[in-house]
Amino acid sequence: MRTSTTLAGTLAAAALLIPAAMHAQEKKEPAVYRVDFTIHDSTGSASRPALHYTLRVEANHKAVFKTGSRVPVITSSYHAASPGTEATPPLATEYTYIDVGVNIECLVNEIDGRIVMQGNLDLSMIADRDVPARAGRAPEPTIGQTKLDLGTVLDLNKPTVVAAIDDPAAARHFQVEATVTRAQ
Repeated sequence: MRTSTTLAGTLAAAALLIPAAMHAQEKKEPAVYRVDFTIHDSTGSASRPALHYTLRVEANHKAVFKTGSRVPVITSSYHAASPGTEATPPLATEYTYIDVGVNIECLVNEIDGRIVMQGNLDLSMIADRDVPARAGRAPEPTIGQTKLDLGTVLDLNKPTVVAAIDDPAAARHFQVEATVTRAQ
């Protein structure tokens, strides 16, 4: 009798523990990666120091990194309806703000030990800082921009050049390198 009571108690305890253990196995932590971007920028024969950006990305989730400034650009001005409106200051001016700097969006996933990465890189700068404002108006900057849409496969832990761009207008060369490692 005692053996059956002990056996019944053991079976009851096992019945409680087995679903909890199975549930714990099902709740795997999502994979998290560290993505390092290195951007090499050279103008003619001169080379600038490389820029480094790092993001932590959970598998199948987008990470976003932005640095830089929001530059106002005039989209329209309204003047008084009278002769000589060019000499009079505008009654109202509307602006649009443009992000200038480095904007990176990245999504990673691991398939069979290789990393599938999709992302966007937007490298922009004010191209003509020295252009003076026209009479009575704010300066209207020209924005230089290099934009990349990436979809590539990388080896884990191996630095890989994902883009190389020649900009003939500015005599610049960009090279973008990505390295993906497991963060946990």
